[in-house]
Amino acid sequence: MRLVEIEGDAPLLERLRAPLSQALDGRGRYYHVQIDGVGRVGEVVVRISGAKGRLPLLFDSAFLEPAFVRHVVRSAIEKYEF
Repeated sequence: MRLVEIEGDAPLLERLRAPLSQALDGRGRYYHVQIDGVGRVGEVVVRISGAKGRLPLLFDSAFLEPAFVRHVVRSAIEKYEF
């Protein structure tokens, strides 16, 4: 069983699967990640669910660079010990 499951809108999934996997793999915990576009302005919500609850992260479409997404997700997970 994979410890990180990622699903969502196909174009966003293609773009963000690798950085999200890199941020979450190797932590020894199960995470379910849902990626969805929000509204007409291009915002993207990344919902990370785990044993301790759910952590929603909202990204502006201008800030969807893989390295930035990886950094934000990793930092949030570490900060909240999620």
